[in-house]
Amino acid sequence: MKLVPLLACTLITAATAATYPLTIKHFSGETTLRKPPARTVALGPHALDLLLSLGVEPVGYGEAAQLSVNNYGSPIRQIRYLGSRVKGTPVIVGDRFKPNLEVVASLKPDLIVGENYASDSYTALNKIAPTVLLHGIHSGDWQKNIVTLAQALNREGQAKAVIARHARILAGARTAIPAQLRGKKALVVWNAGGASRDLYTILGPKDWTGGFFETLGFKLELPARRDTTLTDGYAQISSEALSSLNPDAVFVIASSKNTVAQAARDWKANALAQTLRASRQGHVYFLDVQLFSRIRGPIAEELMVQELLRQLR
Repeated sequence: MKLVPLLACTLITAATAATYPLTIKHFSGETTLRKPPARTVALGPHALDLLLSLGVEPVGYGEAAQLSVNNYGSPIRQIRYLGSRVKGTPVIVGDRFKPNLEVVASLKPDLIVGENYASDSYTALNKIAPTVLLHGIHSGDWQKNIVTLAQALNREGQAKAVIARHARILAGARTAIPAQLRGKKALVVWNAGGASRDLYTILGPKDWTGGFFETLGFKLELPARRDTTLTDGYAQISSEALSSLNPDAVFVIASSKNTVAQAARDWKANALAQTLRASRQGHVYFLDVQLFSRIRGPIAEELMVQELLRQLR
């Protein structure tokens, strides 16, 4: 299935112009914008995905400190999956959880967009510029978040176009999935590798990634009970418990510092994992957490569809 680049479909005539001052409700409260934003700072890949989807490039960008990226002068190489869509050179503002306030202020933004991870910095950020924090880890969140952001940016027409086009992409993807897997049971797990290579975090329908697989028509293979102590995921199981499940397909997301190649090697070396029907039939697939968990927006989902269909064929 050939997909047209997302940004090519966002040049839609905007809805009736918003009236400013404009108050936006979001995760951390309400924020009032005095004028249409022209200079935006994105805290994290989710915010960047949404902004690019609406045709907006940020002047500043913040990432997770653990990625150890100190310079975003070459976005094509350094902002994975989204970098080729960034035409300018956004200034790094530090950790998306606790950005460098002096650097943010120096950019003179009139809108700062982040996630609830930056809640501790919300008051300080809001003193610099109107700040909108979003919650984007659950299935269906980005569709809500892009509407909120579009209101702030006076781009509601673009948001509607992005959502409608995405629905068409998913509908096409559901029919493009090979017949032997269409509508079948899928086990979706994170695996961190290393000392944790025999532990698997199962993702359920409320999780953004688990929900994505459900929208493609898969039936999620889940244990009888959810582990409520987990902040993310549905349940964590060992290799022994894994072998008691019976999915038609397994999607292993290489998380933390694990790599796709290492996750595949570990799976093939796991005798219990090899007893699964999905392993015997060659229906185990290995995916990158950077794409299949971190970005969580319409551009990411389009790229996920492309990668899945490539592997499933």
